[in-house]
Amino acid sequence: MMLTSKIQVSHSALQSLPLKMPEGVKTKVAPRNPKLVKREDKARKLSPSVYAHEMSQTTEERLTNTYKMYPACILELLDMSETTHHKFSAVDVDQPFFQPYPSEIVFQNYLPSEMYEVLLVLRNNDKIPRLVKVVEDDSLYFKVVSPVDVCNKVAPGMTSTFTVLFTPQENKDYIHRVIFMTEREKFEVPIRAIGPRAILDFPDELHFSLCPVKCLSQKTLLVRNIGKGEAKFQLSTQNPFSVEPSVGTLSIGESMQVTIDFLPRTTGDHSQQLLLHYHTGEDIYISLYGASTDINVRLDKNSLWVEKTYITMANQRTVAILNRSDSIVHFQWKSFATEEEEEQYRLRLISELQQEEDDEMDQFLTECGADPIVRDHLSVLSRTFQHRCKQLHQDSLPFSDQHIIIEPQEGDIWPNRTAEISIIFKPQEAKLYQHTIFCDVTGRESRLPLRIKGESMGPKLQFNVDLLDIGNIFVGSKHSYEVPVSNKGLIDAPYRLMPPTTAMGLCFSFSPPEGMVPPGACHVLEVRFSSDKLGTFSEEFYFTVSGNPQPLILTFRGCVMGPTFHFNIPVLDFGDVSFGFPHTLTCSLSNTSLVSMSFGLRIPGDGMGRDSVTSTEQVTELDRNDWKPGDRASERPQEFRVTPSSGNIRAQSQMDIKVTLCSNTVQQYSLALVVDVHGVGEEVLALPIKASCVIPEVHLESSMLQFQHCFLGYPYEQTIRLINDTNLPACYGLLAQEYEENPSLLYSTAHPRGVIQPYSTEQIPLVLQAKTVGQVQLTALIAILGQQDPPLELLLSCIGQGPIVSLSATELHFGTIPVLTDIPRTLQLFNHSPIPAQFLAQMAKSNSHWRVEPAEGEIPPEGQLELTLVARLDDTLPFQDKLQLAIRSSQTCTVPLWATGKGTTIVTDRPFAPHLDLGTHFSSGPCQYHFRITNRGQRFHRLFWTTEGFPHFRRIGPPSAKYQPLTISREGKARSPQAPSTLGSPVFSLTPTRLELGPGHSVDMLLEGSCDMPKVVRERLVCHAIVGNQNGKERIMTVDITCQFIAPVLNISPQQLNFCVEKVPGMPLVPLYERLYLKNVSTLALSLELILAEPFGLCDCTSDDSFTSSKSLVMGIGAEAELWVRFDPSYQLDSVSRVAEEVLLVSYSGHPQRDTVALRGEVHFPNLHFSSHVLDFGCIPNCTEVQQQLTMTNSSPLPVNYRWAFLLDQQYYHIRQSRIFKPQQEEEGVSKKINSISGTKKGRRLKEQLSTSGLNILGPEGPLTRSSTPQGQNSRASTARKPIGIALECSTASLTDKETQSICVEEIFGIMPIYGVLQPGEIQQVMFSFFGHADISAQVLAVCMVEEGPTYEIALKGEASLITYTLETTDINFGPLLFDHVAEAEIILRNTGKVGFDFSFMLEDQHVSPKDILPGQPLVIPSRGHVRANEEMRASVFYLPGIPEVFKKTFQLQVASFEPESIVIRGEGIFPRVCLDLPRDLSKGSI
Repeated sequence: MMLTSKIQVSHSALQSLPLKMPEGVKTKVAPRNPKLVKREDKARKLSPSVYAHEMSQTTEERLTNTYKMYPACILELLDMSETTHHKFSAVDVDQPFFQPYPSEIVFQNYLPSEMYEVLLVLRNNDKIPRLVKVVEDDSLYFKVVSPVDVCNKVAPGMTSTFTVLFTPQENKDYIHRVIFMTEREKFEVPIRAIGPRAILDFPDELHFSLCPVKCLSQKTLLVRNIGKGEAKFQLSTQNPFSVEPSVGTLSIGESMQVTIDFLPRTTGDHSQQLLLHYHTGEDIYISLYGASTDINVRLDKNSLWVEKTYITMANQRTVAILNRSDSIVHFQWKSFATEEEEEQYRLRLISELQQEEDDEMDQFLTECGADPIVRDHLSVLSRTFQHRCKQLHQDSLPFSDQHIIIEPQEGDIWPNRTAEISIIFKPQEAKLYQHTIFCDVTGRESRLPLRIKGESMGPKLQFNVDLLDIGNIFVGSKHSYEVPVSNKGLIDAPYRLMPPTTAMGLCFSFSPPEGMVPPGACHVLEVRFSSDKLGTFSEEFYFTVSGNPQPLILTFRGCVMGPTFHFNIPVLDFGDVSFGFPHTLTCSLSNTSLVSMSFGLRIPGDGMGRDSVTSTEQVTELDRNDWKPGDRASERPQEFRVTPSSGNIRAQSQMDIKVTLCSNTVQQYSLALVVDVHGVGEEVLALPIKASCVIPEVHLESSMLQFQHCFLGYPYEQTIRLINDTNLPACYGLLAQEYEENPSLLYSTAHPRGVIQPYSTEQIPLVLQAKTVGQVQLTALIAILGQQDPPLELLLSCIGQGPIVSLSATELHFGTIPVLTDIPRTLQLFNHSPIPAQFLAQMAKSNSHWRVEPAEGEIPPEGQLELTLVARLDDTLPFQDKLQLAIRSSQTCTVPLWATGKGTTIVTDRPFAPHLDLGTHFSSGPCQYHFRITNRGQRFHRLFWTTEGFPHFRRIGPPSAKYQPLTISREGKARSPQAPSTLGSPVFSLTPTRLELGPGHSVDMLLEGSCDMPKVVRERLVCHAIVGNQNGKERIMTVDITCQFIAPVLNISPQQLNFCVEKVPGMPLVPLYERLYLKNVSTLALSLELILAEPFGLCDCTSDDSFTSSKSLVMGIGAEAELWVRFDPSYQLDSVSRVAEEVLLVSYSGHPQRDTVALRGEVHFPNLHFSSHVLDFGCIPNCTEVQQQLTMTNSSPLPVNYRWAFLLDQQYYHIRQSRIFKPQQEEEGVSKKINSISGTKKGRRLKEQLSTSGLNILGPEGPLTRSSTPQGQNSRASTARKPIGIALECSTASLTDKETQSICVEEIFGIMPIYGVLQPGEIQQVMFSFFGHADISAQVLAVCMVEEGPTYEIALKGEASLITYTLETTDINFGPLLFDHVAEAEIILRNTGKVGFDFSFMLEDQHVSPKDILPGQPLVIPSRGHVRANEEMRASVFYLPGIPEVFKKTFQLQVASFEPESIVIRGEGIFPRVCLDLPRDLSKGSI
């Protein structure tokens, strides 16, 4: 901790203290008779007058009027054993040893830069001496001066007086506390400085005159701000009072109107407090009082009786509201007696509405899960319920009833007037109506009740008879009756039949079931009855009459009987029936009753499974393979069919019944046909059934069929004969042949199943196909339907054989044919059998020079086929081979083949010989033709290439694919591809000119040539070869070459393209397009390559978003092309103005010529230029402020709209407080590091933090914290320059207990102006300020955000510290010196802190030199100056005594704002003296 000077004075010296204080110090002394009280639990309520009086007092007046003191607040209890031997005290532990007075020091009505003083008295309440001292006292504005005996203990009951000095810098609020420590505790004394306050001249009390209950009474006050500060206030009160406005702002000396409303809901006296809350924290209370009473308003009657009224009709009565008061009253009819009941009803409706909303929302969310599109209606559903809830809150809930209507519902009644109210009674049903309604009238606390009673009458409808007995009737018979109904009343009588619920009641039908009977009329109801139930019945039918609570009753009574019937035969006898063959018998059923009969027929004992299988189904449905009864399902089939099985027989009628038996079971049948009558019973009548099922005997005429010789796969047919010798038909079936993967024999028939009639023979056609060569036999099976024995067996036998084929020739001679050429010959094949002949043809040798087409195939029956043999020889030698022809399931034939080859086997992969036209090519460039030459022969070839009319090809230098070969011109001079052609050398050359090719080998050849001038070139190449082991060469190939050389010409318009973009606010940068025309004016199609660099691109049209940096074009002769050059102004992510200059390069394929188009693109953003990007405020004194200017220039052609903000990020934003000591680094000064972090991860993180970290944006009303970038800017802020990171290396002994998180960056750094607009070229000075909080070190990035432009960063840093210094001596002793000589001494003033300071020696007339020094006046040189941090100043002190005497002079050294240091110079002025031993009086000496 830095040592500072403290003023220590004793209590006795306090009287002389003002003499030593600086001028302007005002002393306040508290009264000496305070009263100790405990802390009040409730805050003191101030009235406006008391508050105005307190705020107008000076500090001295406030202390003079302070008569109470409170126990101090104990902060911490200490261990007394460490500081004193007196561990016991008479003072409770919850109270401190010392009682401070005043308990709170308050300064008010002070002036800036003035010093104020208040004495703080601490009284020892203990019975033994105690020690007290200040442990935390001073601040920038407050200072505590301890007494001189502060280190001594204070006797019991005695006081220790401290002096509190207050020096405000500005007129505002200050808060501080002084912490004292005794042997047992630490306690605090708060200090508060009250700045200027607003005072609104409200009255202390406001009374309203007596008014009717529920009537509004108002008072308007003119309120003026008589204080010294702006008033920002809030007004609030409670029912029945209200105030308007509730909030407001009032400047000094201004006034405004405040309206207070009094609306009592109950009678009697009402009082509340009007709370006036200032923004500075004070609460002022104004008393409000009002009284209300009931006035003379009543109903002329309290109950109302309405005569009997028919429903659907209306009856009207009148009631009057009498106003016998002098006030206008408002009335409204309500359903509830009190507002509490009404509010409970409203809350119940809101609760029901909330429940309905929850149910609807659950259902809606369920539907959203099934259909996501429905989610769009969620907001509509929510708004609907919000609107309904709002309407319910706003609804006054007037009386509403559909039976009792009041007109009017509400209204106003003038004084001493009467309002007539119409009561309309409209009943809807016959009953007694009773309602109590309430009239809510202003001026009456309770609502006026009105009881209404009314009786209603319904229609008088009645039947002529109430009971109808219909007697005995047949079941199912239909009967009709008529019942009259009459209306005996005076209103229409609507009626409706209530649907019956009993089984017998449902047999009745009424027409009409509902209707309306006019008064005095009679209607007839038609009743129809038909029942299918037997027995007696008694049914009651109810008719509801609208308006009548009791229904009309009509009763029917009677008995239902069943019908009589019989069959015409006694039994159904089927006799013998064949298995699976249906047999039908017929009988008649007669109804002898007088009603129709509904019946059902069935045969008990018949199977319950599927229908039995008939012979027809077995024959037609080929997928049925069950022939034996035992193979069927275990469930018995249904073998009988009754037609019809149910129906209705009219009275005295009969119906024919057919019974069909299709037996699937070999057995004797003894069953019965039973009759069930609907509504009567089951098995009312039975008819016996008898039958017997048998299977006929069937056998084969012959058990074997012989087919002799059969061609394979060819069908042969014979007949199978089946014989039936019984009197019953039989069903047969040829069983399908069992599946084999390679069967030797196949058989089939067109009629595999059928029926053999009694005593007949059935012929079955059988088709057989042999599948194997040789003797083949197979057994066929024939089944009889229903037969349990094995099927009938039939043996099939034949001999299989293959096809017979012959050839047109037995050998083939091809003769001499060209090599490497397909030479075909044909061979005819003849098939002499009725089946197709499949063959396979192939050559005997694996690497044969012949091939056969087709190699395999099929010869049609009794037909022929042509084979093609193709010879392809690969050498000029004789060749031979054999054709092998194999016939499936028959013989194999061999045909010998011969041929001899001629020509050459050297071939090329591209067109070359005998003529090669290379077309048109550009001059000054090589014309190349690549091809591959291959030896397709069997012998080795040595090839030699020459140009007819020229010497052999020669090459100078090593051959390379990258360079053209050196050729000999027609003139015989060698030239390079770049040099002009010389005479004697061919234009075209072939590489290589000599080569050796083995069988099947290939060599890549290059034919190339060039010509410097446009012309047509024609040359002939000749190839000689040595084949195999031949001794001489032979010519095998000649090639005539033709080529035309031309120069490319392209017309480009325009030759330069310019783009210019200016950023428009709110609009994104879009690409610009310029049209470029190209035209081929040469006589050859051009192959172009257009290349350009970013940010330019090529595209086909302006609407095409895709573009490329290179584009290839092929343009025909005279062709034109239109291209668009695209300029992307957003090719860089920042918003810095820039100019891009590139060229569009046009190159031609195969030609060295290059054309260019100049491209220039300009992008203008709102940009700024700063004179510096770093501001270092250095180290300044604590609680002082320093400012620096920065020049900001608009360097763009656009107006710049800018705004400043601070980047609050841990990397760039540091605030800390430290205690300063003197390490070696401090003596060397503060080191600064400025590191460019552009292009590093730190730089990129800084830009990202503009969007991801908190950004404090400065606004006209203070800082606005924003955590995202402004709308319209990129999510990552761009910078116009490299961001600067500043690291301040400052040695600190230790940090404070916590980082200064409570200090905002705006309290440290300031920027003016914080936003604005700069026109193009305009220059503005930006003022940056730094306020040095105590021992703070801060750095931050100030970000200047330009709308639609980049973000600029200004690095700010500063430091604040205490001013510390040392003075080598304050007492200069010159000792004895001659009084007329000038003495000189040296004073060393050292700056031991981080902050430079000014000093001055407080002396008069310091403008003289040491030679002109005045006697008795010290002179210091230099007398004033500045000492930088960690430096020292040496001052010379000169003094001329002038008088020979002891001198002591004091002068003061003023260092910064510290108390002046007194420097004492002392010494003694002497002069030379001579002492004689002679007496002074010589005369006496001589005597």
